[in-house]
Amino acid sequence: MIIVVVGLPGSGKSTAAQLLKEEGFQVIELGDIWRGLLREYKIPRDDPKATREFTLWVRKKEGKDIYAKRAVKLIKKSMSNIVIMGVRSTYEMDYLKRRIKEMKVIAIVSPFKTRFNRLKVRSKPEDPKTIEDFRWLETRERRGFMSDKKEEKHGVMVLIKSADYVISNTSSVGELESDLKGVLEKIGKKR
Repeated sequence: MIIVVVGLPGSGKSTAAQLLKEEGFQVIELGDIWRGLLREYKIPRDDPKATREFTLWVRKKEGKDIYAKRAVKLIKKSMSNIVIMGVRSTYEMDYLKRRIKEMKVIAIVSPFKTRFNRLKVRSKPEDPKTIEDFRWLETRERRGFMSDKKEEKHGVMVLIKSADYVISNTSSVGELESDLKGVLEKIGKKR
């Protein structure tokens, strides 16, 4: 079973990944691929301008689906259940769909303020520190981190709207876990 989890920043994708890992899934995180490239090129994660310029450069160099390409290379025949996290554009999703015959997409959604508060608590170096920075990040995510507004047709919101399943993550981790298990059961029955 291969599942792709999508959502805007702070929606609960990392928590879902941890819960799925506990269910026996192997996690491939596109954000980890990005962070690895930042380390390789010695780009500081807490410098939004440098990371933005690097992301644009690497996508121009290797394609808008670079992270999906690298994720597929990480999939081994020995892996039975896989969850791919952090897909942010239709370019990446289309690449995955061309190479993975059976996969299901789960979108996790949460309100704007809830997500911002979660990121403040999480506090990764690249997380926005102010509401203004979070609004900027939200805009970028909606267009798949592409520079042009017309790219919104390729962003995360398109992926969320076309997901096979949607989970509203507004309560506790326990409720998210219950909802995820319910979706896994539905997917299992449809296979």
